[in-house]
Amino acid sequence: MEPYARMMMHARQSMQEAASKHLFDRNVSMIDFGYPEHHGRIARDEVAIRIHVHQKLFGPQLETALETGLTTEIPESIGEFKTDVLEGIYFPRYYRYYWWWSPPNPRAGRADPMRGGVSISNARHYTYATLGALVRDRNTGEDMILSNWHVLAGDWSARPGLDILQPGRMDSGTSLDSVATLTRDAMDDNLDAAVARLTGSRGLINDQVDLGPLTGVTAPRLGMRVKKSGRRTSVTYGSITAIEGVVRISYSRVERVIRNVVTVEPYTPREQTSQGGDSGSIWVNEDTREAVGLHFAGSDFPERALAIDMQTVLDALRVNLVTDVETLRVSSTLREREREPA
Repeated sequence: MEPYARMMMHARQSMQEAASKHLFDRNVSMIDFGYPEHHGRIARDEVAIRIHVHQKLFGPQLETALETGLTTEIPESIGEFKTDVLEGIYFPRYYRYYWWWSPPNPRAGRADPMRGGVSISNARHYTYATLGALVRDRNTGEDMILSNWHVLAGDWSARPGLDILQPGRMDSGTSLDSVATLTRDAMDDNLDAAVARLTGSRGLINDQVDLGPLTGVTAPRLGMRVKKSGRRTSVTYGSITAIEGVVRISYSRVERVIRNVVTVEPYTPREQTSQGGDSGSIWVNEDTREAVGLHFAGSDFPERALAIDMQTVLDALRVNLVTDVETLRVSSTLREREREPA
């Protein structure tokens, strides 16, 4: 067994212990495995069990929190790994704020054919998020849209058959823009992911706006450089600083635990990874354009993006990422036309 695989085997064991003891502390938001931080800087030559808290507590404040049950004492190490405590509160990355004006964005318009990175929403919620990718049902062979549960369903009363709009409602999408219907989700597997069956009104190709077609799927690794194409912030870049995470997220006032979380952080503190409206976008390996994770949440202070391991998502939803030759050819032709002068 290679050293990295051996390390990850032990890390998963330690992560299980950490989650069972600390994940449901009221001050804890997420636990993952990756690079610790020292004085605000990521130490990429070390690894640790990372405990994300709403607020770091010290001295008498910590003593009071321990006495009242707000938190439990975090040991210096769990298993064979040191622990690191970081601050972070995480929210789904869909856009539901009501501003009277927003900058024009070509991703907000009607796309034909559709592709990853454009605006999408369900028909019930006045919002917008991101169409992730074209996937295919493993049993029926039907083509589907991949995005998040909170994008395609949005609340606990949503049922299969719900209309999916492109562009999203907050980008002026109407019932005439229905392109798919909600089919199934993976929330029962603790994954914020869902698929919607295409109606045939418009095509969907294997292409990511400003990035190109996806070439396959690869497992996330610490230090991997990644990029994504999202409706709100377009193309952004980062690197994977933690994997195997579990995070507590509130959806429509119901708290759920999301597993197999990949943490992406910017190269430098001033860069941006995501904002509300980027939910559903696909983080891809910067060098190979292989899909790594499905973006679903993040924080602004500090800047972090959260994704779900892509292969885990595909297996839970019983779909395959479409990377066939035909869609590669169509998307390549489309980009060539876009480069031609008007």
